[in-house]
Amino acid sequence: MLTQSFEAVDTTLLKMVCDDAWPESSTLEFKRDAPGKADKDKLELLKDICALANSEGGDLVFGIDEVNGVAASLVPITNEPAEALTRRIIQTVESGIEPRLLGMQTKQFDIDGGYVLVLRVLPSFLGPHSFWVNSSRRFVMRTGITTIDLTFDQLRMAFDRTASLGERARTFITERNQALINNEMPKRLTPGPILAVHFVPLSGLAGKQAPDLQALYNKDYIRLVPSDWGTGNRVFNLDGLVVFPYGNPEEGHSGYTQLFRNGAMEAAALGGGSVQPNMTIPAKRFVYSIEMTKFFREHTQTFFSLSHDHGLAGPAVVSFSVLRVKGYELESHSVFPYRNASTSDRSNLIAPEVWVDNLESAAVDDVVHSLLDTLWQGFGHARCPDYDAISGEYKPRQY
Repeated sequence: MLTQSFEAVDTTLLKMVCDDAWPESSTLEFKRDAPGKADKDKLELLKDICALANSEGGDLVFGIDEVNGVAASLVPITNEPAEALTRRIIQTVESGIEPRLLGMQTKQFDIDGGYVLVLRVLPSFLGPHSFWVNSSRRFVMRTGITTIDLTFDQLRMAFDRTASLGERARTFITERNQALINNEMPKRLTPGPILAVHFVPLSGLAGKQAPDLQALYNKDYIRLVPSDWGTGNRVFNLDGLVVFPYGNPEEGHSGYTQLFRNGAMEAAALGGGSVQPNMTIPAKRFVYSIEMTKFFREHTQTFFSLSHDHGLAGPAVVSFSVLRVKGYELESHSVFPYRNASTSDRSNLIAPEVWVDNLESAAVDDVVHSLLDTLWQGFGHARCPDYDAISGEYKPRQY
């Protein structure tokens, strides 16, 4: 690829690619000319895109000439408007590749009276992808700078890859929840019910992409510090990087976020406590529902945003849990917590995971809304009241 972050690609980088004679690679290919409209040109385009999607992903750059596999010069495209070419490429891919390819991105750069078009293809976990040549279906992959047809064994492994990675993600989440239940956590939490978010990008499990933990340590960790922490700290551990609030570790922390080396993310926090409105009513233990919604939504938004900014793309598995809730009720009325309070039907509420097809295009609130409804139903309610029942719009309750 030109660079891990697609947003960082610009005209300066494209000129540097030619000045420094960048070589083509398994994730980078240069094309002097834009793909033509003839059938043979469409097939060549589909072959290149399929090969990248079935391998490590990568960039196709139209408007850079290459000599012996090395970038030589910019040759801006001038014979077709950039919008028309982009639309034609997208239409060709959507009608010519099976199953449908998700997450492809394009950017144009105006240079010397024309433009260079960069097309980024993400490594796919919904494949293997194929295209038709006459009456035969072709499955191809990229190895080095060469495109080859998949062997029978490679094809079988490709079909198994997504299912096995999905199962690995679910196993990872199950093991992490059990660790929380057993108090095996990177930073000890204050005793009480635990809210937990798990976010597992499949590209990280496959070893294809990984977050830059040093960059997160130096700067981006601050994005994982909620406003109610005040300030936050961070430290490396064997699993990766853990972010946590300042405080007395002997008393336990109010929460933490663990960033794993494979791109998975875990946020956990204390989710409840005791309430006694007056001396005539016995104290009860509650899970605080407004804070619960806020915790799950804000951390999920942050995880999606961080994954995008650190180059993690493709499908992911997301899970919400409310753990160790035996003896706790969910307060559903912020002013009168005893009103309509309800008890969980089990000690640990672990909502069924949500599969996200593509992190680039997923709507965060669709994921959060679905999972929160499930958790509320675990407490006997019909739905989460912080989302409008008709429109599905996020409308948080206020104290």
